[in-house]
Amino acid sequence: MHAAAHFCANSNAVGDMALPPIEEREGGILAAGPGPSDSMQIRVARDFAEVEALRDAWSKWPGHRDSEIDFYLMILRSYPEVLRPHVIAVYRNGQPEAILIGRLEEKKLAFKVGYLTLFRPKARCLDFVYDGLRGNASPENTEILVREVMNCLRSGEADLALLEFIPIDSVLYQYSKMLPGFLSRDTSPSQTGHESLKLPPSLDELYKRMSSKRRSEVRRKAKKFVAQATAGITIVCYRQPEQLDRIFQDVEEIARKTYLRGLGTGFEDNALVRARLELCARKGWLRAYVLYIGDRPCAYWIGMMCGETFYGEYVGYDPEYRLLSPGMYVMLTVIETFCNGASGETVREVDFGFGNAEYKSALCNSSSVESSVFIFAPTFKGLRLNLTRTAARIVDHAARKTVAHANWLRKIKKTWRSRLAKRAESGPPEAEPPGDGKPVSAAD
Repeated sequence: MHAAAHFCANSNAVGDMALPPIEEREGGILAAGPGPSDSMQIRVARDFAEVEALRDAWSKWPGHRDSEIDFYLMILRSYPEVLRPHVIAVYRNGQPEAILIGRLEEKKLAFKVGYLTLFRPKARCLDFVYDGLRGNASPENTEILVREVMNCLRSGEADLALLEFIPIDSVLYQYSKMLPGFLSRDTSPSQTGHESLKLPPSLDELYKRMSSKRRSEVRRKAKKFVAQATAGITIVCYRQPEQLDRIFQDVEEIARKTYLRGLGTGFEDNALVRARLELCARKGWLRAYVLYIGDRPCAYWIGMMCGETFYGEYVGYDPEYRLLSPGMYVMLTVIETFCNGASGETVREVDFGFGNAEYKSALCNSSSVESSVFIFAPTFKGLRLNLTRTAARIVDHAARKTVAHANWLRKIKKTWRSRLAKRAESGPPEAEPPGDGKPVSAAD
């Protein structure tokens, strides 16, 4: 018996607006000229003490798990490419009103065509995290924050900035595209879908939203999977810090066989992923669902429960059972416990994260389009990085268009993933660095 819980099988229009003139710059503070009724300052937190000074206001503002202050600090302390914090704060009348949460990194970027990396230039990057704009995200404050990003690049703090996965109907997206000059501007921001499931009252309601063909296929595979698993199926939910060793032992047994390991991404038993899951376990967020056939681990779905949202983080299954979709079986079983309350928690939404996947199209009922936007420094290196990325984007777009026109995309993905899964079983790929377990980044 495992020592864990068991269960069986608005956008705002961007208008013309004038900022108060910037009169002086001292250290990390920009002092604005006097306004009619309030004073405005911009301060940049560049060390841990300055970040902690923002904790009270930061914690009161709602936001995504990725921009929660303790999660942010964990990333800063765990990942070797991070040089320091970089949190831009707008103050009015001496009180923080809005922040843009980022970090300064020195790393190799990955400009890709599909799965293939064409260029890996090394650069200093101001990386602003997902949902990194917290507080009063008014058009005025948003413009101030984006202009300060540009000021930091102009002063030589970094070669480029990256604002991760911004909703394309947001003011932040419009300003990050519009305000930089032509040579610094991202002319082809990458876009991706962000899928989620607003939970229905029952699993039957979820099935009803599927096409009859999809519903029949999912149910047929589930029945076949149960029938073939003669040793019995159990799904275990691990939550506690003392259960982490068991999680890593069992999940790594599956993850090392997956195509994601061949890509150098996804779950991996290393210090960085351990730091991530240890924090989540300490904060009571961790939910690691592992499916066993008998005592053999065969599939997993690891995520975090923050508030009333479950954030899916890592998913995988043993390729030996791929024709029976054990990953989908785990997800549907877990989602059913969310719907009927058997999990013992109130769950309103399942956030599947970024990117497209077949299981997302089957399960999700809410989606948005998000874009990661680069701003390049007005320097020779910034221009070179901009041209390199633009060239990669042009080739990638042309290749995808050709493949889509010829209906080859699914076949290519299936073949490539199969090759990567086979490569993963013999060790990490030589052409790519080992995965660090961070969420998918537009720079990677």
